[in-house]
Amino acid sequence: MTSQGHTAARGYRLRRCSTCYLPSEWCICACTPTIHTPVQFWLLIHPDECLKPTNTARLLGASIPHTRFFPWYRTAPPAGFIELVSDRRFLPYLLVPQGDATLFEGLRTRPWLPDRMPAFVLLDGTWSQATKMLHRSPYLQGIPRMAIQPRAPSTYRLRCQRCAQHLSTVEVAIALLEQLDEMTASRVLHAYFRVFAETCMAARHGHPLTKSLPEMAQLLAYNSPHTTPAPDECPLPLQEGCITG
Repeated sequence: MTSQGHTAARGYRLRRCSTCYLPSEWCICACTPTIHTPVQFWLLIHPDECLKPTNTARLLGASIPHTRFFPWYRTAPPAGFIELVSDRRFLPYLLVPQGDATLFEGLRTRPWLPDRMPAFVLLDGTWSQATKMLHRSPYLQGIPRMAIQPRAPSTYRLRCQRCAQHLSTVEVAIALLEQLDEMTASRVLHAYFRVFAETCMAARHGHPLTKSLPEMAQLLAYNSPHTTPAPDECPLPLQEGCITG
C-alpha cells in the first residue's frame, strides 16, 4: 500500500487504486456508496486474498462503514475477532453452506434484541481455503453455523465457481441483506458489485466499457446526498480489526 491512494497490482506492473484495486483509468471510487444498514459483517480474510484485484469482500469494506476485517493465519488467532465474539453486545453467526438454515429463518421471524446485535461472520477465500479456515480455527467451533438459501446462482464471471450455488463473498452479503428485508442496502450493494465486476472485466481485456451501465447512474444518484470516500481514505483493511467505510 502507498499513501498516495494507489498500489502495485498483484503480479502486474500496474498502478491500482487502493480502494477498488482497479487500474487508475478504470477506478470506480466515484460510484462507491455509503450503505446504511444495522447488519454487521465480520470477515476473516485469507492472506492470499488481500492483494487479489478480483476480491469482492473489498466492496463490503468500502461501502458498509462498520464492516470489520481480520487477517486469518493458522498459527495466530485474531485477538480482535475473538474479543468481539465474546462481546455480549453481539450475537455472532458463522455463514457456511453446511450451516443450519432454520437459524436464519428464526432470526427473520423474531425482532432483533436491542442489546444483542446479530453479526455475520464470513470466511473470505477460495472454497478450498475457506474449508481449511473453518477446520483449522478452533475459535470458530463455538459460533452457531447458519446457512442461507441463494435465490439465484452466482453471476461473478471473473472467478470460476465449482457449483452454481457457490457465491462470491459480496453475493452472500447481498443475498443475506435481501432475505433480512434490507432491500435498499441489498439493491445498492448489488449495483456496486455489478459496476465493479463489469469494469474489472473490461480492465482485464484492456478496453473501456462498451456500454453505459445503468447501475452507475443509480449509484451516483444514491450518492448525491451521501459522502463518497476519496480513494486514499478507505484502503483495503489489512490490519486486524480495521473498520472501513
